Amino acid sequence: MMTRMLLKAFVLGAVVAGFVCSAAGQDARILSAAGDKYLISAKAGGVNYVEGRVVVARNEGRSGQLLKRDEIEIGDRVSTGSDGRTEILLNPGSYMRIDKDTEFSFASTSLDDLKVKMYSGSAIFEVIADSDFRVSVRMPKAQVDLTRSGVYRIDVSKDGTAKLTVWKGAAVAGNEKAEVKAGRTVTIDGGSAVVAKFDKDDKDGLDTWSRDRAKELAKVNASLERRSLRDTLVNSFNGRGWNMYNSFGLWIFDPRRSYYCFMPFGYGWGSPYGFDYAWDIWGLGMPRYIYFQPPPRGNTYPGGNSPIAGGPVKNPAVAAPNNGDTHGRIRPPYTKIEATERGGVSGGVVRGGSSVRGGGDIGGPIFGPPTSGGGGIIQPSAKDSTPVAAPPPNVRLPVGGGGKGKP
Repeated sequence: MMTRMLLKAFVLGAVVAGFVCSAAGQDARILSAAGDKYLISAKAGGVNYVEGRVVVARNEGRSGQLLKRDEIEIGDRVSTGSDGRTEILLNPGSYMRIDKDTEFSFASTSLDDLKVKMYSGSAIFEVIADSDFRVSVRMPKAQVDLTRSGVYRIDVSKDGTAKLTVWKGAAVAGNEKAEVKAGRTVTIDGGSAVVAKFDKDDKDGLDTWSRDRAKELAKVNASLERRSLRDTLVNSFNGRGWNMYNSFGLWIFDPRRSYYCFMPFGYGWGSPYGFDYAWDIWGLGMPRYIYFQPPPRGNTYPGGNSPIAGGPVKNPAVAAPNNGDTHGRIRPPYTKIEATERGGVSGGVVRGGSSVRGGGDIGGPIFGPPTSGGGGIIQPSAKDSTPVAAPPPNVRLPVGGGGKGKP
């Protein structure tokens, strides 16, 4: 009898202990989920939206329905049905929106050298890009390089003839590398290219849907919670999850709306469609050391070595004017866009204005060793009078009015 009672007591204790451990484990998962509310990524190829029938033939042989939050790898071939559409993440800040009856794959998902293959159909590219972080689209009879921030549409017919429409930005098209500017369309059939103007009022469902998606994702950016996002970003940075030297910003997944949106590194950025991004890392009060992270070493910059590694500076856009400075005064890639596109000159990415009170210079950001003095409060814009935490005193912020084009 005593043995049975002891056995029952042991079993009951084990069950209770298991329940307590399970509850504790669940609480830990809940706490972990709360601490990691947002997912941070800089990777290209994520699936952000799917409607209708969209299938993927994986490079390793598997096939099936493409689902939201899937990853498309190099060589995977995606096809949309007669009712299918999908939105794919490119380099942070850039989206590819695929229409019905379209086939494409990735030839490269490198953030500084993205290559997409379009076999047939229609797609709109909303991109933040420059000559070093371009998006290249290869068609059966043509190639297009998107080298400026903007909005582009590509249509590929079944015979391989391609048509590029530049709503905003500038692209290089065809074998002759002809520049196609905003308001122009070019039809490419093999080596020949015919450039013409187009009517911007002539829009179809793909054009409207793409713009609506851009507007929605700008709202997702605005809905991010400052405090929890800041904690997630800091934890991710400390875990070497991101830096400022390999992209223009980050993809942030908001679990409430179940979409990735763009978090720019630069101050006062907006979508090429003309929708402002409410949040960027300047407005989150990030720790000072993040702004002074050591630049990468070796062959990390597009087209050349880091000057801090002692090699030649083949790409001066990523270095401060005093090239060869060994103290880390190197410009992250996004500052080139702020310098060249300030005020919406070529694409309308940087918009709005800023004023710095209490010290500091006005102009493009310069990253270098900490200095004394300066500081102050950043006033984001006239329409937003809420002061936010200032960046380090020797980081200079972009200024300039922004024309908001509306493709």
